[in-house]
This record gives sequence, structure tokens and C-alpha cells, in this order.
Amino acid sequence: MAIFTKQVAVDLFGDLWRRMIKETEFGPKLKESNMSILFVVDDPDVVMFVDDNGPIFDEAAKAKTPTVTMKMNGDMVHKYWLKQVFIPKALATRQIVAKGPVGKILQLLPLLKPGQALYPEYCKKFNLPI
Repeated sequence: MAIFTKQVAVDLFGDLWRRMIKETEFGPKLKESNMSILFVVDDPDVVMFVDDNGPIFDEAAKAKTPTVTMKMNGDMVHKYWLKQVFIPKALATRQIVAKGPVGKILQLLPLLKPGQALYPEYCKKFNLPI
């Protein structure tokens, strides 16, 4: 069973990404690097495109051309944001599949730390296990 529903994923990550872009160094660094990310998640099926303008979802997201694409299931997304995933191992075992320039992917990871700090607050708000 999925950790969250599609609607919870859209609501939670829509707000989280917007907040990271507006309130942390993530937004300016994303703009400076001219990077965009497409997250393809299954269980629940959600597609998110994130650039410095904010997140968009599903069909609108699929129409975009990202710098980096990350594919994983919803449980892995949840574990990542809770800092319970060792990224190199998840990539090696294909629990996370990344496509795009390796340097850009490596640049992306430290930029997500502010979101990891905020995520437990969202877990409480949306009644997700921590």
C-alpha cells in the first residue's frame, strides 16, 4: 500500500517545492544552475516537474523537457525526504533511476537538504508516518 495518495502527494509536494523555492537557497541556486527536474513516481502515479518557477504536475509536467529525470516509487520518495535513503546504494540497486548529466544530478542533492528539514512538518500535517 502506498505511503500517500496522489492528492496528498500533489498537495504536499506542491507546497514543499514552492516553499523551498521562495524561502531557501534552493530557488536561487536552481535558477542560477538553469536546472529542472522531472520526478516520475509510481504508487501513487504522480509526475512532477520542478524549476525555479515552481512545481507543475501530471500532463503539464510530462510536456516539459527536464535537465534531470528521477524515477522512484512513493515509498522511496517518502524515505528520501526523511533522510532514510543512502542515495548511491539506491541508484546502484535502481530503487532510484536517474537520467541526465551526472554532474547536474550530484549538484541537485545538496540543494534538497532544506526540503528534508521541512518534510517532517508536512508528515505531521498530512498524517504520514515519520
